[in-house]
Amino acid sequence: MSIRTRMSIRFRAILVIIITNLLIILFSVSAGTRFVRNNIKKSQETDLMVVADIADHFISSEINLLKYKTLMIIHVLTESMEAEWPVILASQKNIYPEFVGLAVLDADKGLVASAGELAATPDILEDKYIKQVFSGKTALSSTLPSGAGMVFYLAAPLLDESGKVLILTLPGMYFSQLVSTFVIWQSGHIFIDDEEGHIIANVRENWVQSRTNFIKMAETDEQYKEIASVIKRIINGETGVGYFSMAGVPRLCAFRPVTMSEEGWCLGVVAPLPESQSSNIDRGLFVVGLVGLALSLIAAVIASNSIKKPFEEIAALKETAELNSSYKSNFLANMSHEMRTPLNVVVGLTDLRMEDVKLPFEVQEDIRKINAAGELLLGIVNDVLDISKIEAGKLELMPVEYNTASLLNDIITLNMIRIESKPIKFKLEISESIPNLLYGDELRVKQIFNNLLSNAFKYTKEGAVTFRVDCTCGDGNAILISASVSDTGIGIRQEDMKNLFSEYNQVDTKANRKIEGTGLGLSITKKLVEIMGGEITVESIYGVGTSFHVSIRQSTVDDSSTLGREIVQNLSSFRYVDDKQHASAKLVRPDLSGTRVLVVDDFPTNLDVAAGMLRKYKIHVDCASSAQAAISLIRAGKPVYNTVFMDHMMPGMDGIEATQIIRSLDSEYARTVPIISLTANALVGNEQMFLEKGFNAFLSKPINIFKLDSIVKRWVRNKPRQIGI
Repeated sequence: MSIRTRMSIRFRAILVIIITNLLIILFSVSAGTRFVRNNIKKSQETDLMVVADIADHFISSEINLLKYKTLMIIHVLTESMEAEWPVILASQKNIYPEFVGLAVLDADKGLVASAGELAATPDILEDKYIKQVFSGKTALSSTLPSGAGMVFYLAAPLLDESGKVLILTLPGMYFSQLVSTFVIWQSGHIFIDDEEGHIIANVRENWVQSRTNFIKMAETDEQYKEIASVIKRIINGETGVGYFSMAGVPRLCAFRPVTMSEEGWCLGVVAPLPESQSSNIDRGLFVVGLVGLALSLIAAVIASNSIKKPFEEIAALKETAELNSSYKSNFLANMSHEMRTPLNVVVGLTDLRMEDVKLPFEVQEDIRKINAAGELLLGIVNDVLDISKIEAGKLELMPVEYNTASLLNDIITLNMIRIESKPIKFKLEISESIPNLLYGDELRVKQIFNNLLSNAFKYTKEGAVTFRVDCTCGDGNAILISASVSDTGIGIRQEDMKNLFSEYNQVDTKANRKIEGTGLGLSITKKLVEIMGGEITVESIYGVGTSFHVSIRQSTVDDSSTLGREIVQNLSSFRYVDDKQHASAKLVRPDLSGTRVLVVDDFPTNLDVAAGMLRKYKIHVDCASSAQAAISLIRAGKPVYNTVFMDHMMPGMDGIEATQIIRSLDSEYARTVPIISLTANALVGNEQMFLEKGFNAFLSKPINIFKLDSIVKRWVRNKPRQIGI
């Protein structure tokens, strides 16, 4: 709040007091003064609690970001050989300069690798905070001595369960610098204490460096008893306000726990009361009270409301931000559901038809193209959902063993659709030495290459798009896949390069106004490449063309088997016959005759898709078009179902409500029948949410035949269910 604004509030308060006092003389000065102080006291306490909440969001977000960066470094280390770790740690220190030291320690072997002047040493493994890491937790220590000052240690276990831990060092004044950006009134500030009451963030650097603890100081000095009493409430995890005096100045303190701290950190917002508006109003009331007794009551109400207004605006902004976040989540959930529902029909029915190898070749090709187009549209939906996962810090890789030729053929086939009628040549340069089987996140690898090729075809009107893929073998089974996508498109201006990987951004929008896109593809691609321990670079000449270069780390499954000349020639000439089209036909489905399942969905075609897929197992499938109908069938107990596949978003009553009602029915059958969430709402965190609401498993739309097979084999029993007594 500026000095000019403060003076304006002060002037209005005094002016209202004077004018009101001249008009009404009814009440005594003492009663009016008491009323004003009570109101302003409540207002000040509320205002400081709002500031404390805002500070908590700020500090918690920073802690969450630090933990996210820690996970990124761990991913890079996990994908690398141990011998490379010193170099990797040095490079990560350049990427994340806030860490003044990086070290990998082993409980038995000591120091494994390190970088930076203040890297942790093996003796830190005995610290109580760091010991928590060996139980699988991520720990952020209090300030600890190191060299000439204090530091924080952020530690997390490596993902390979080797007993090694990554420990990152932060300067002791790191959080002090963050909270120093907040100024309350004139000299009020924010502080952070650890679970024992030691000051770990404060505008007074000497208090942080000496780890001042007023609770311990109060044991020998009476003058600190008031503040020690407040600090004890703070470290006990309370949320509230307290009053104390220091250096003869009364102070107000609002406090609360730090939400994202698992180590018991808490923060306080402290401000000297003489700096508040109440002192000015008290003086004004005293002067005006000599003239009239009744002024204080009415004047104080009006004055206190004037003082509260700026702080109320802060609270309103906070509420608006939270409401906007809620609107965003609702929008993403609805968009996911509305688009995935018809996509389930397109992808599901074409998946079923692709199993029929007796269809004419032209029909098979048309079905394959429709299926690929559905997958393309699904990719656009997934781009938006991926941003939601990245923002929430929950984007995880799902590595599997995959066939490289099949992956490349999927990418080639999909991008042939993008050529449409443009005079563009699609050139392929694929190395014969690439292993035939790799281990990694196949879907994310496809997403990276498809995003780059999609951009190339979008921005190229004529000429050629060239896709090159090669590999470099590392130690053990590690392999580096190197790829480039070059085009003869419109190119990128040098001044636009810095915004190339920004979210929701299309560079040179004036020139590209006819080109469609969400602006998310390159941003997501860069984040995926970095998570895979790789890098992405770009070269471009405006008006001539662009080349993207990508490297990602994968693992080999069988070094002796490579693509070879024949497969590469077939891929390069677009003649490779992919087994994927017939993969579902070769899927070994168990004979589940005698079993019975119920599929619940308000969309009739979705019922047809799910039923068609399930009948491949010789399962008897019943369908219900509403949650109420499903509840009635389960309550009746006849017929008895082995499993229920329940849609989420349905009119009248959704699948979650229906499942909770079924689980509350008075029968063992209702309480134990497996219920599978069959939903188009694929937002981050929803799978866990469904499991917590009584579902046994989660299956997203469009239905993947192989994921459905896994669900069926686990949850549909070979024998008919018997109703429990």
